[in-house]
Parts: sequence; structure tokens; C-alpha cells
Amino acid sequence: MNKAIIMGRLSADPELRKTESGISTCRFTVAVQEDYKNKDGSRDVDFINCKAWRSTAEYVSRYFKKGSRIAVIGKNKCDVYEKNGEKQYYNYVKAESVEFAGYNKPTSGTTDEADRDFPAEFDEIVSEDSPF
Repeated sequence: MNKAIIMGRLSADPELRKTESGISTCRFTVAVQEDYKNKDGSRDVDFINCKAWRSTAEYVSRYFKKGSRIAVIGKNKCDVYEKNGEKQYYNYVKAESVEFAGYNKPTSGTTDEADRDFPAEFDEIVSEDSPF
């Protein structure tokens, strides 16, 4: 079984590109903080490369930016290529699905639209007829 589940923050804006045949692909890196503290009292961070294809690539590039919290479900992959006559290896998570991973913490003590970690186009739906 090859399954990867990671959650963290984007370390830079996603890079959307198109292949020669017009297929969308997006590369991004997720910074994942360790659960434990090291000797210095700080937490180590792993930077995990990810790649998404087609509609998932379009979605990531449109709605996520540097600092956004993201959850990625996919599988570990390794591309092998030659550079200057030597084999090079590029390890990454091939994103099968992505999700928003929560809100940013408000700094002023209030919660307004600017504090949310998802784009403004996503409106909260409130219905008085809801059974919940």
C-alpha cells in the first residue's frame, strides 16, 4: 500500500503549468511541523514536495496561497531523470485530493473574513430551516 497523508502550510504560492498536451499540473511544497520539540525547545519542520494534476492542480492554484493550511492525501512518488550524466531523484507526494485544513488564528481577538484561511468566494451558508 502506498498512501501519504500530510497537513501543514504552503511554503510558497503554488506553481501552475500546462504540459505540451494542455494538461494542468501544479507543484507546491507543504511545511509540516513536528509534534515534538527538539533540544533547543523549537519544533523541526519538514518541507514536503507535492504535485497535483488536472482539476486538482487548477483547484490548488486558484484557492491556496503561501501560508494557507492544507491537507493532502495522495501517494509517494519518485521521478528519476538524468542531469549532467548523473541520475537525479525527485521525491514528492502525488496529490489525489486536497482540502482546506482549518482557520488561521485571529490576531486581534475577533474573527472576520480576513482571518479565515479560505478565499472570500466561499460564503458561509446559514439557513434558518436547518435541522441542526
